[in-house]
Amino acid sequence: MRYGGLSVPPLAWAVGTQLGQITPYIDCRQQMVWTPAFCSALLLISVAGTAASRLAPPPVGPTERFVVDAAVLIASAFVFALVLQGAASMLLDPCQH
Repeated sequence: MRYGGLSVPPLAWAVGTQLGQITPYIDCRQQMVWTPAFCSALLLISVAGTAASRLAPPPVGPTERFVVDAAVLIASAFVFALVLQGAASMLLDPCQH
């Protein structure tokens, strides 16, 4: 779990990007709000991966500490990207093309 920040948030962002291309059509057809729901769920998963990386047992050496700190910074960037995707999905009407 120490390197969860390197894998979980980028994967959640990639899934969110792909779902962001598909779910607006479903939202418009069914008058539901699946896109913000998926973005929120992926945001929570991404934050959990970041927290798991940060709260793991302390690294052994300076190199491993650098990798864990870099993982948290990279994860924070992807969490911010997911926040922006979620905000856009809540502000924009899915039926306007």
